[in-house]
Amino acid sequence: MDLDAHLDLDAAAERHPRACFGASALLLALLVALLTGCGNGEADGPSGATQPEPGEAGEEAAVIVIVDFEYQMPGAVPAGGQITIRNEDGVGHTVTSDEAGLFDVDLAPGEEVMLPVPDEPGEYSFHCTPHPTMTATLVVE
Repeated sequence: MDLDAHLDLDAAAERHPRACFGASALLLALLVALLTGCGNGEADGPSGATQPEPGEAGEEAAVIVIVDFEYQMPGAVPAGGQITIRNEDGVGHTVTSDEAGLFDVDLAPGEEVMLPVPDEPGEYSFHCTPHPTMTATLVVE
């Protein structure tokens, strides 16, 4: 751009400051709309998280979501299957069985892992090792 053209734009901006503000606002709105449209179309879950495929047609995947220092539990899950655990908190957590050695999973912030479901039906209580007030029970059918 040559200097004369630049001076003409400066003069136009001085004569019509609202036009320059409107153009800036329009550009900002377009940028926000463009960035918002870059999502994956799913309302929940961290960006880049993958949802495991259900094992059978029509069956929903079982997911434990850790959010706000609480476990959000699914209903009963089938014995011997897999369950997804997703940490949506900004700190690390564990899913540690109260029965020693049954399961113990560490999850970094934003991490998602798969955990084998016990083969025997029953109720399996667990906790978060660094946050012992976080407790829940996995119901296995």
